[in-house]
Amino acid sequence: MSLTVDGTIRHPGSEAAWEYSVLIEVHDERDEMVARRVVGVGALRPGEARKFTLRVEMLVPESSQLTAAS
Repeated sequence: MSLTVDGTIRHPGSEAAWEYSVLIEVHDERDEMVARRVVGVGALRPGEARKFTLRVEMLVPESSQLTAAS
């Protein structure tokens, strides 16, 4: 099971560049924050765009097999 979100931001006008940051927050089941990271900062000039993909992947650990000594 995984989660993927794609999105695009675009500077719509002709005014000065806009700054942006990519912020990731992870919350637990009680809505308490367990992690917060800024992973990217940049600027968009008029007419520029940026595409972002957020992907959360789940890894299922292999079940370990214990063997008894004979």
